[in-house]
Amino acid sequence: MTILRLANTPRDYVWGSLELIPELLGTEPDGNPQAEIWFGTHPASPAKVVDEAGGTLAERVGELGFLVKLLAAAEPLSIQAHPTKEHAAKQFAAGHPGYADGNHKPELIAAITPFRALCGFRPVSDITADLNQLAAANIEFSGWLTALGAEGLAGATAWALRANPDLSRKLNEVAQVLGSERQQLIASIYDLSGSDVGVLVSLLMNYVELRPGEALFLPAGNIHAYLSGLGVEVMAASDNVLRGGLTQKPIDIPELLDVLDFSELREPRVQTRELIAGLFEYPTPVEDFNVYRVEPSGSNLLVDLRLSGKAILVCTAGKIAISTSLDEVVELARGEAAFFDAANYFSILGSGTGYLALG
Repeated sequence: MTILRLANTPRDYVWGSLELIPELLGTEPDGNPQAEIWFGTHPASPAKVVDEAGGTLAERVGELGFLVKLLAAAEPLSIQAHPTKEHAAKQFAAGHPGYADGNHKPELIAAITPFRALCGFRPVSDITADLNQLAAANIEFSGWLTALGAEGLAGATAWALRANPDLSRKLNEVAQVLGSERQQLIASIYDLSGSDVGVLVSLLMNYVELRPGEALFLPAGNIHAYLSGLGVEVMAASDNVLRGGLTQKPIDIPELLDVLDFSELREPRVQTRELIAGLFEYPTPVEDFNVYRVEPSGSNLLVDLRLSGKAILVCTAGKIAISTSLDEVVELARGEAAFFDAANYFSILGSGTGYLALG
């Protein structure tokens, strides 16, 4: 059998949603947050193979270089970034805290439900205009404007990360000068996180609302924080995260500042590409994985696809079936996943939506 049905236990991180994953799976909520389900071979939570032989996916096929997750957020995740492969290898070898392995962790997240996130740095001109308004409303923010003018985004980020946390409260109090959308964003983060410097850092970041099917790509050095929603996340098989705020986990401000890319990011969304009817690609500049959205139907027959690599397919709507050149067929319902080797022709049939990761 070359198609393996996968299962795993949801991880109950505090920021997880009580309802989103149960709704996807068609199960009753159990009163605990269900934040992530991992489909891959990462040792922190290896997927299990659902057949008579059983075992983990790693035991059956070896280690994969990519990892697929269902991610359900009800509260903001930490403000964070991931290192380059070279930096990760150096810091892991040196035993630096926060490095679980020597790999990089580029990520793509595609929205299943409406999904809110902070991603990348806003244009400096927009930040400057906002900081001028804040400095006029409260003189304590004038130093932030000075840091931006003197050292650009690096200076403004360092100022926010090292600020007195009480300035988060003061930012929330005067945020109406920034306009209603940014005021509401700051208020929602402050209500959940209180006097955390991450509230300040959020002002420097793009606020993005993804519609289902839209995606973000997060390369090394990209500053980001997911806020709410359900998505499919695909990443290199790594657990290296440098955090700076909105978390109770350890933060490492000097290391975060060292790995950040302080470029402006004017368009965070990935521009999808329709290859054939019902097959959409999310182009990314990394070799670790390729990601596709599949939407088979009676009129969109995804037959004899030739996409190379090892594959994990997650169904997110309706029912879809994988069939191979060996006449194997596995049907997936919402929230179910399977692994298969996509080196030969394969087909995806049925009526629904799925996300296909290859690496």
